[in-house]
Amino acid sequence: MVVLVKKIVFLFVLVSLTGCTSFLFQPQRPTYATPDMLEVLYEDIFTEASDNLRLHGWKLLAENNTEGSVLYFHGNAENISTHFTNIFWLTKQGFDVYLFDYRGYGRSEGTAQLDAIISDIDIMIGYVVKQIPENEKLAVVGHSLGGALAIYGVAKTSYKDRIKLLLTVESFADYRDVTQDVLSLSWLTWLFQWPLSFTVDNSYRPADVVAEVAPVPLVIMHSKQDRIIPFYHAEALYAAAGQPKKLQLITGSHNLVFNEAENRRLILEYLIGRRLSLVPGRSSKN
Repeated sequence: MVVLVKKIVFLFVLVSLTGCTSFLFQPQRPTYATPDMLEVLYEDIFTEASDNLRLHGWKLLAENNTEGSVLYFHGNAENISTHFTNIFWLTKQGFDVYLFDYRGYGRSEGTAQLDAIISDIDIMIGYVVKQIPENEKLAVVGHSLGGALAIYGVAKTSYKDRIKLLLTVESFADYRDVTQDVLSLSWLTWLFQWPLSFTVDNSYRPADVVAEVAPVPLVIMHSKQDRIIPFYHAEALYAAAGQPKKLQLITGSHNLVFNEAENRRLILEYLIGRRLSLVPGRSSKN
């Protein structure tokens, strides 16, 4: 019992000192897989952060580039060598797909810190805008933490006129609330969810800026089966967003929603514009 108490106290102190950064960012360096393993052609791409750090990413090449380009922002763990599996299938539907590792992840230099990563997001958007033809619109897709970063990035970017759609999948509305949600999942950290959540920087709270995404159409996709980021986050984002907007119910657990065929169909239909006539509005499952 004494050992257990010491472990809990140590965990509390550790997380307090790191400001819960480990719950926001869980970067890994190794490359676990590459797109060619799934028969997708790709290129290494690089851009430079405002503090001169080198940021690495991939461009996944469309089999037949007829639909445009997608910039994908990944979740908080691992790196693009695992997250590209969520989005590679769009190359078979005519989309070039760009994705970067945040600083401190994969082959990107630096250390994962929220302030710096927020700054990097606009640089990544700008990089892609400069790569694509002037008449080609860009869709931004973000999963989980990537959705929160994408909301802030699109809201504040000077390239907004080049973005035709922002689509978030299982994203959250508030950094402190989601920290409480994650800490509440374990009995070891349940008691500390409230005090520790206040160590998290909430300066870039998605719900505070989501209204500024307009006039870019916003689609908020979320599953009620997600135990990591509860559905109330999607409802809060939707309530705060400006028009045009859509709340789209999907199915599946937090990390498996992209595996669901119906979810992929919905994502594709929004990206190619078949469902954009439904924006603004609130969607049920269909």
